[in-house]
Amino acid sequence: MFANRLRKIASPAARGLRRNFSGHGSPEEIKAGMEWWKKVTYVTVPLVGVALGTNLILELTHSAHGGEGPVYTYNKIRNKPYPWGNGDCNFFDLKCRRG
Repeated sequence: MFANRLRKIASPAARGLRRNFSGHGSPEEIKAGMEWWKKVTYVTVPLVGVALGTNLILELTHSAHGGEGPVYTYNKIRNKPYPWGNGDCNFFDLKCRRG
């Protein structure tokens, strides 16, 4: 019983069968599919380039945002000082740490 199961499992490998994952079809069909994807690529790459150029121009001509906004009293509540520097500067606040 076990030998029969083993033969059934091993028989495809013993016969030399191979798996065609995406190679289904004749060589003509495969070539036609490849040509179709080349055409799709030739269309989409310039479209992506145009979109990139448009967004780049829009971003570079965009005016800068004004200031840092209003300072609220609840933004800098410190119950105890930070363990670096003077204790009042956030670790990533370079303006405060340098000044």
